[in-house]
Amino acid sequence: MTKDQEKIKQYQNRILSLLLKKYEASKAFKTEEVSLQRPQFAIKKISDPLSKDYLDEMNYRKREWIHQAIAELQDQNIIEVKWPKFKEGEEIDKVYLNYEAIEKAYQLAAIIPKKQKLINIKSILLPLSDHPWEWVRKFWSHYNVALSNNQTAGLEIDDSKGYEDLVKTLLFLPKMDEGTMKRVLSHNLFNDTKYFERNVQGRLVSIYKRFGSVNMETDIEYLDAIGIVENPQITLVSGPLEFRSNNLTVNVAELPGGIGLTFDTIKELEIQEINAKAILLIENLTAYHEFLSGKIKEETLGKSVFTNADQILAIYTGGYPHHALRKLLYKLKELRSEIPEVYHWGDIDYGGILIFEHLRRNYFDSLKPLFMDEYIYSQYLEYGIQFSVEYADKLTALLKDDSYSFWHQLIKSILRNKIKLEQESLLINWSK
Repeated sequence: MTKDQEKIKQYQNRILSLLLKKYEASKAFKTEEVSLQRPQFAIKKISDPLSKDYLDEMNYRKREWIHQAIAELQDQNIIEVKWPKFKEGEEIDKVYLNYEAIEKAYQLAAIIPKKQKLINIKSILLPLSDHPWEWVRKFWSHYNVALSNNQTAGLEIDDSKGYEDLVKTLLFLPKMDEGTMKRVLSHNLFNDTKYFERNVQGRLVSIYKRFGSVNMETDIEYLDAIGIVENPQITLVSGPLEFRSNNLTVNVAELPGGIGLTFDTIKELEIQEINAKAILLIENLTAYHEFLSGKIKEETLGKSVFTNADQILAIYTGGYPHHALRKLLYKLKELRSEIPEVYHWGDIDYGGILIFEHLRRNYFDSLKPLFMDEYIYSQYLEYGIQFSVEYADKLTALLKDDSYSFWHQLIKSILRNKIKLEQESLLINWSK
């Protein structure tokens, strides 16, 4: 092939690529019905290197090559060209793609048709149609409909390997042990401890955020909710909880500072007795330790039932419950009739409110807030932290959600003052 032939072929491929992209973005492609308006472009108006080459006054050979490419495509009835009056053969105005030659255009340009890519992705996702997890089935159903209607709906249809990896992971998740470490999962599936994080994690988390039933703040928390962990988590517990595991009975109240429980321990333990006045879930680690130290006095708590930390089963949540803590909370939930009251103490901010509601809706429907009210907020307002406009928008969205009506007055106060209040702010300034 001579240099001229090579250049002509390159311009033919560029012209066909532009026209096929126009076709694939058209209503005719989506409906599979021929439209009166054919895919087209005006060569002087497109934002593409082809236009720059065509108008290059320093190298007129480019225009000649483009004219020759156009002529050959027209001879094959793949395209039609519109020339300005009295300038036929000299200056191209518009180029049209003939509908009956679309398949031939794909073949000549060596381009995989978008329709075929959609079919390929649809076939790759098909095994998810009967997945045991509802959010995965919702994901499949949403995109199966879109692909069936010749729409990508945001899917990266050129990345078939990426979706094969995703499906492989999703099919494996229900079979794996809960709390499997991310690198172990990656090695088991891809024989590479970092492959999952590099190639699958982002897409998996994005899907769970959209189709899952929980709201988290970080990708690590979303992965944990699915059952994948960065590292094994310990659940900190203190107070009157008695449990039995492997013929060993443990009374946590007898252990100063409480105990740390692994997932395997929690999975096997059987709760014998909860001789507590109440359960207190604490979001922040510092607050958890301060509560255990007895620094939160009766007069500080006001009308609360918390008159003695020794009578309270305190549990550190660290934000949204991780996989080990979830297992313990479900076991406590089963014994709900034996627990007088359950409280949660968290930050007075957007995240604190969401975490509280997550705990209430998933574990303890009569959950009560501790130190998360307008009175405490107003008393310690000067020790709070200012927040951004974007943060305010997230709080404002909660005001439009009736499921957060319990918090609406407090949210209005937070927005009015433009201040959020973290647990540490209460602890550090209590003595003041």
